[in-house]
Amino acid sequence: MRVAIAHDYFYTLGGAEQTVAVMRGLWPEAPVYTSFLDRGTFALDTAGWDVRTSFLQRIPHPARVQKFLTPLYPLAFRRIDTEPFDVVVSSASFAAKGLPRRNDTLHICYCYTPPRFLWGMTPATDRQQMSWPLRGLDALFRPHLRRWDRWAAAQPHHMVAISHTVAERIRRIYDREASVIYPPVSTDRFQSQTARDEGYYVYVGRLESHKRVDIAIAAAQDAGVPLRVIGDGPLRNRLAEMAPANVTLLGWLAEEELIAQLAGCRALLFPGEEDFGIVMVEALSAGKPVIAYGAGGATEIVQPGVNGMLVAEQSAAAFSRVLREFNPGDFSPDVCRETTAQFDQAVFAAQFKEFVEAKWTEFTQTKATS
Repeated sequence: MRVAIAHDYFYTLGGAEQTVAVMRGLWPEAPVYTSFLDRGTFALDTAGWDVRTSFLQRIPHPARVQKFLTPLYPLAFRRIDTEPFDVVVSSASFAAKGLPRRNDTLHICYCYTPPRFLWGMTPATDRQQMSWPLRGLDALFRPHLRRWDRWAAAQPHHMVAISHTVAERIRRIYDREASVIYPPVSTDRFQSQTARDEGYYVYVGRLESHKRVDIAIAAAQDAGVPLRVIGDGPLRNRLAEMAPANVTLLGWLAEEELIAQLAGCRALLFPGEEDFGIVMVEALSAGKPVIAYGAGGATEIVQPGVNGMLVAEQSAAAFSRVLREFNPGDFSPDVCRETTAQFDQAVFAAQFKEFVEAKWTEFTQTKATS
């Protein structure tokens, strides 16, 4: 079975890119098709990868202008010739799923979400922060890109969602059913240090408005508890200016230091609404409970009273009330770790490989009888 992999683009290292690395581990000989790879900003070592890029690779420093390239991503993937592979696995939220269907190739899409910028899932505050050129491009191209995105979602023979939350979104937007296989998390790496209580809470993530780090900061201030904010992003400078004395901004941390911070905290605060939420699994793997807004992927990860708490309202007042009442002694580090077993990288690898091979068998049998 000859396999190829496709991914939207490589310019930052996130959960999707780590998932591609695991996929490539399943099929080490598979070429990886993408719109561009910006080695100046992409942290993952791709030595030994057969990366095949589109015409967008010729743009100098494409990561710097990636938002302006959005209208070109569909064209980039339409022009990619994936050759007659048996199976193409696309890792996509946007354009990679739009590889044109070939009669002799099975296409399976691992979908992180329908693109938020097209389907109204990006908060208005994010749009207000766009530069005027970006707002103009958004207004001009959105209707066309929506039509294309629906067409692209019809190209894969099968879709796999990262969570039931995303599967429901795929059903609503694309009118398609999707199987669910949770994304891979290296849970064992976050179990390397002993869980301890050093009295502080943590927020981990990009400092962007839709992540709602503002809720975590305001709640900690109101409840009078220490909060350490780990991450970087466009809100960094503004948060540094307004952060109260009990809030410390640590920026991005190396993995070992991140693990140490998680192992020493009382709980992870997760006030945003995410498609899945890998950092919640990482915190639980470190033996720490999660206090999360009760929507999206958090409802599939956090078990109230077992490994954390779900907050019904996405507000600082609601999180503050929980922080005032929270008792870390109610949550066992061992139990928190046990609840992450279903999200482990080895589980994803086994489930996804089995899914692809089963669908390939079905595909070849159907071709043989047609």
